[in-house]
Amino acid sequence: MSLLTAALFFVYTWGLGFALTRLVKESESFLERNAMRVGFGLSAFIVLGIILNALHMPIDYRIFLVASVAVPLYYLAFKKGYRNFPRPSLKLTVSNLNVFAVLIVFLFSLFMYESGAFRYPYLEDDDPWGHASAAKYVSVEKTTYDSPYLNFQYMDPYPPGYDMTFGILAQTSSSVYWVLKFFNALLISLSILFFYFFAKEFTASRGKALFATFVLASVPAYLSHFIWAPALAMALFFQAMYAFEMVKRDRRW
Repeated sequence: MSLLTAALFFVYTWGLGFALTRLVKESESFLERNAMRVGFGLSAFIVLGIILNALHMPIDYRIFLVASVAVPLYYLAFKKGYRNFPRPSLKLTVSNLNVFAVLIVFLFSLFMYESGAFRYPYLEDDDPWGHASAAKYVSVEKTTYDSPYLNFQYMDPYPPGYDMTFGILAQTSSSVYWVLKFFNALLISLSILFFYFFAKEFTASRGKALFATFVLASVPAYLSHFIWAPALAMALFFQAMYAFEMVKRDRRW
């Protein structure tokens, strides 16, 4: 169930990101395109959940699954869309070598945070316990509207995106504990990956961006392994800055 939930996370985010980036001109790099689709799909995932909740519709993983595969399946099903469907191009170029280096940093970061979080069988402090109870509530009740009989610290009136994300993922996992620990580590590591692509556009230098990414990943204080909403906030922030930088290439960004 854990592997299924991890796979579904990338189906949700990549599929929604693919649909969203149909509106703009993407990078010519295959690796950059698909990495940032995961990022923008993460943003779309949260916005879709908030919209469903506002309409009093159930926040059910099956709705997100259908929404995420709809546009990619459309491109596969129709001849014109099939021609436009992106094909992998992994030539040995300086750009791809830099991305491969960043992917190594990403994997090392994920291994470090994930293995550290599972070294002990409990959550760090009161924040993760609060997020765990709220995520369980969302997974069962399929809403972020707080119950008058319960008191969740970080849902209402706080933005519910973090707990909502974990709650949806917990619907296909037997362990909220695992969902919180693994996906918090994944979000931290993804934020480092998104930072590289933003830094590349911001500095107009792949070398400077790679060095800056290595420095960021090496900072001991960068989000640590604590389970709290800033992990999601940073993952969303760097992709938003990337979009601002991409306006120079295409104003539709």
